[in-house]
Amino acid sequence: MSIVNLDALQVNFAGKKAVSAASFTVEAGETFSLIGASGCGKSTILRVLAGIQREWQGRVDLFGSAITPGKRFSGELRRNVQMVFQDPYASLHPNHTLWRTLAEPLKIHGIGDILQRVNTALEQVGLPADAAQRYPHQLSGGQRQRVAIARALLLRPQLLLLDEPTSALDMSVQAEILNLLNRLKQEHGMTYLLVSHDADVIAHMSDRAAFMAEGVIQRYFDREALVQGEHRMS
Repeated sequence: MSIVNLDALQVNFAGKKAVSAASFTVEAGETFSLIGASGCGKSTILRVLAGIQREWQGRVDLFGSAITPGKRFSGELRRNVQMVFQDPYASLHPNHTLWRTLAEPLKIHGIGDILQRVNTALEQVGLPADAAQRYPHQLSGGQRQRVAIARALLLRPQLLLLDEPTSALDMSVQAEILNLLNRLKQEHGMTYLLVSHDADVIAHMSDRAAFMAEGVIQRYFDREALVQGEHRMS
């Protein structure tokens, strides 16, 4: 079953095409990655699928239903699609404790048992329950990204969008976060759409990948091609 189906997606900014006729599918349970240089349109596609970038053309299906340009995500769709951004510090409110940051989406969606869910989410990403009383500036970069992942998982999404989730981290921490993401994917049966310019990250995480340049998908890679490193020559 296809979780994501893009057909001729186009996104324009001030008359310039950020994404040009992008088409691909993402199957349930796989990690599909977009690779390419900064500014090639990878993150713009993620923002469309997250409902953040609402002006686009083409056809986008999520979970078998078409989404409409210009319309906010709500209800089940909003819960089922979550995004982890490149810079965890920018995505966490500096004046809010982690408790407030993590409890807020549960309150918005009317989900109960908040204390247990927050504690479980922190535990799943390797943080102690008392971390909930801290502020973002009291954490390391790797810990902040773990919090961002915990927040994304709280609503138990089917699709997790990962926008360069380790590029702001030290090399030693990158592997920890990638292994954490792989473990959580298996435990929760999620589907990942990953954006990265790092060929090693793509090879480590992906079942399939697509190479983008100047807003256009140029080439696709299956798992065998990724293992053989063919994507490194793109």
